Amino acid sequence: MAELQKDPMTRKDFLGFGILGAITGAILTIPPVAFVLGPIIDTDVLGESDVPNGPDDWFEVGSITDLKEEPVAFRVDFPVNQTYGDRAIQEESGLSTEEFVVESAIWVSWSTEILSDGSYGESRRPAFLDNYNGGTLSEEQIQEVQGALNVLSSSCAHLGCPVRWITKEGEGEFLCPCHGGIYNINGEYVGGPPPRGMYAYTSEVREDGKIYVRHEFDSGGDLGPQEPYVI
Repeated sequence: MAELQKDPMTRKDFLGFGILGAITGAILTIPPVAFVLGPIIDTDVLGESDVPNGPDDWFEVGSITDLKEEPVAFRVDFPVNQTYGDRAIQEESGLSTEEFVVESAIWVSWSTEILSDGSYGESRRPAFLDNYNGGTLSEEQIQEVQGALNVLSSSCAHLGCPVRWITKEGEGEFLCPCHGGIYNINGEYVGGPPPRGMYAYTSEVREDGKIYVRHEFDSGGDLGPQEPYVI
């Protein structure tokens, strides 16, 4: 009777090769996963942003003389570092020499009293602006204006669709055309799927009456300023 051929691979060898294959697969998988998840790690763990945000990175929005009774939309171009690209390599290769920017719409309005029934009361627009056509503001006037401004991101707090200002029966509201999120003139939540009100930019008014913003949201509470991430 012929002798059965012995299996050259033992159970121990089989398990060893399996473990070795798993380790090799993990090593090969880590770099692309880290590459894809890098922006999330930078934002949520390290608190970084694609948009430079140093102490001097303030961007002009417009003048307080441009504001009206209803919210006004301004465009601000934030410079951005490409998440999945190296600017130096792109410039050296001649692929691109232009500055990358993120075109952002910012809604600015005067803070308004919201009555118990949700309707609008008095605007908090400073009275001295009735006779202001430009010029230097005092520190007291600057503080008064800053305390009365809404400087809001146009991105809905639900999924980021750009909101629109809709006038209705003499008053108005911010409406998200994608999923029906509704906010009042101060950006406060009124209805729909958004989990919160609109995000307010960190802003300041300078003595020439110009409004400036940083690329961060003043979310309030213990979180402090939050940098919006751009891919």
